[in-house]
Amino acid sequence: MSSPKAARQIDLEGQKNFRDLGGYRTTDGRRVKWCHLYRSGELSGLSDADVARLEALRIRTVVDLRAVREMEAKGADRLPDGASLVSLAIDPGDLSGILGPAFASGDFSKVPPDLLDGINRAYVRDWRREFALLLGIAADPARRPLVFHCTHGKDRTGICAAILLSALGVPWESVMEDYLLSNVQRRQEGEAALDAMRRSAARQRGVPPEAVDMNHVWGLFFVDPAYLGAAHDEIRTGYGSVEIFLRDGIGWSHSDLERLRDELLE
Repeated sequence: MSSPKAARQIDLEGQKNFRDLGGYRTTDGRRVKWCHLYRSGELSGLSDADVARLEALRIRTVVDLRAVREMEAKGADRLPDGASLVSLAIDPGDLSGILGPAFASGDFSKVPPDLLDGINRAYVRDWRREFALLLGIAADPARRPLVFHCTHGKDRTGICAAILLSALGVPWESVMEDYLLSNVQRRQEGEAALDAMRRSAARQRGVPPEAVDMNHVWGLFFVDPAYLGAAHDEIRTGYGSVEIFLRDGIGWSHSDLERLRDELLE
């Protein structure tokens, strides 16, 4: 079987945010290999044709970042033949106390505008072990090609992609470029979800849809540079730099990083 053609976006019927992390230039002039690392949203809604496409990509490992309650609510991933599943849950916490009253009333004004900033900072503080495990899986040629994903493929997947690309030596500007691609890939899906939420809130409150302010819940469906910027700031505040965070926060030595780079850069 020939190797699949390299492309950033992998077109699937049941998941619009599935894409290749290959092709990004590193600070030393190398490039991330195509067709080894993929990021995505949940794979529970894949069609049979989608599963066949993942088989053509030769996916060996699927890393599911969702919490157990999310898997139970949305369903298990559909895996291609021969792929193994690794559950590496990164739980953003129970947000029902914040979002529940807002959804119940249709008034989103009490949702903290920096909600996603805080969640991304917490990822840096609380989930370093999971980041280290993901790097270890990515460094193992027997586990690749691999895909890692959360629910929408934008927040937990976004920060994992940022840490992985940073570990490979990709500059932060390119890391942010990759992060923001979720807004492109998920635009139709995100806008439809926001519109449905706006109309539901308008009915609850007896006001026209245009009167419902959605600014505080926009980040539930899209990403903003400030969200990943908050994680970056948490890293620099706590460790001084991403490089030191990888060493002291995650526990990856210089030789560990060199091994990862030798495996995944060309």
